[in-house]
Amino acid sequence: MKTSFNDLGIFPPILKSLEDMGFEAPTEVQSRAIPHVLNQEDVIVRSKTGSGKTAVFGIPLLQMTDSTADGPQGLILTPTRELAVQVDSDLKLMAKHLQHKTTAVYGQHNMNVEIRALNKSVSIVTGTPGRVFDHIRHGNLETKHIRFLVLDEADRMLDMGFVDQVERIIRTLPKDRVTLLFSATIPAEIHTLCKKNMKHPVTIEIESQTMTVDTTQQGYYRVQENEKSKQLNRLLLVEQPESCVIFCNTRFMVDRVQRFLYRKGYACRALHGDIPQITRMKTLEQFKQGEFHLLVATDVAARGIHIDDLSLVINYDVPIEKDSYVHRIGRTGRAGNLGRAISLVTGEDIMTLYEIEEHIGVLIEEMELPSEALLNERRASADNWIKANSVKREQSPRATSKSNVNRNQKKNSHTRYPKHHEERRERPSQVNRERNTSPGVNKTYVAQQAKPAPAISKPATLQSREINAVKTKPGNEIVQNQDSKPKKPFHKRLLQRIFGR
Repeated sequence: MKTSFNDLGIFPPILKSLEDMGFEAPTEVQSRAIPHVLNQEDVIVRSKTGSGKTAVFGIPLLQMTDSTADGPQGLILTPTRELAVQVDSDLKLMAKHLQHKTTAVYGQHNMNVEIRALNKSVSIVTGTPGRVFDHIRHGNLETKHIRFLVLDEADRMLDMGFVDQVERIIRTLPKDRVTLLFSATIPAEIHTLCKKNMKHPVTIEIESQTMTVDTTQQGYYRVQENEKSKQLNRLLLVEQPESCVIFCNTRFMVDRVQRFLYRKGYACRALHGDIPQITRMKTLEQFKQGEFHLLVATDVAARGIHIDDLSLVINYDVPIEKDSYVHRIGRTGRAGNLGRAISLVTGEDIMTLYEIEEHIGVLIEEMELPSEALLNERRASADNWIKANSVKREQSPRATSKSNVNRNQKKNSHTRYPKHHEERRERPSQVNRERNTSPGVNKTYVAQQAKPAPAISKPATLQSREINAVKTKPGNEIVQNQDSKPKKPFHKRLLQRIFGR
């Protein structure tokens, strides 16, 4: 195995860029795969997230593409917008001392901005399948000069339903090209994709279980479902991480956990698909810059997070998919650093955890929950840690705080919650009132007009009792309400009983 980038045959300008980026030596996957790519061979790489895959295709593409050529020569497909932006950012850093131009295209990004970028002699395009295909279909992206195709995180593209779009894109590309595929797992559908579109590929596998053991300390706490938030807070007070990603399985739970931590004074933000793209990109950048230290995220939204010194990953929810666990803990323990991953496990999660252990080939250690004595011991340092990373509430982003949504809802009855939130059930009384009114009608006025004008004013509760008195047992006299005909005088009723008239 090559021990330096220089041994791999990389050009000096790129070596200089790698040095500027702080890369000292190639990882295992880089050392094994880059020579094959430089030799223009099709390559399949099975390796976990965070093993250095971007450099495996980024370095050769920059070295073997012509910055003066007409049209893009490299096309990189990624499953998420965040990952597309991250890959393009890494390429720009690696091309610092070159003349190459790169760009990223993805959904919810200004199409006209992307078109202008594509028209500026771009060498390498990175994008999500849907947006890339849109540009190809509208003639904005020429593919006749594409010499290198990269499918990054192919298993995730399969999970997200992008395979059909990927195949449509591939049909527009030249047959004489180099195809590189990267994936944490290689399911049957990916095997089929490789067989159809690759020529005698070299397969390089980096065993995930070995890397997991060597680079990530894993453990879990047994917790009750109704105490997860409480135990998360205690865990953070004890751990006091410099940077931490907290994973939840749903967008709703991400918002809920973020609001809980925010109320506790933590500097934290939320990241999921319902948050506007501009806000998501800003959030990722701020987290990488250390402007806040806790990020609560879903699996898909976190696919673009590449941080070498992420100190802790917490699984607030145990992932349903076993491969998602590998992806999550792969966020920590990068670049040779020792990372930590902790899971909060309920009774319903324990069998899923056992399946994960079998999948990765490692027994995850069960740990004791932080004791009161330990909390008291860490109290002073915890207070200082929170203060050092405290939230400036006046600067809190509105997108990640539901309180602002609630305030807006009070101002505007037509304000809608995000689609992932459960709608609150209306009270029956409220429903009944609103069914009898139409939009734009003064409900107070309608209600007043609907009331009868009784001769004798009575409390509503008493009036209700009188109405309900109609429903008496058979044989009993029915007592009519105030809206019935007036009762006969007493003497007439007495005579009627005596004489039967």
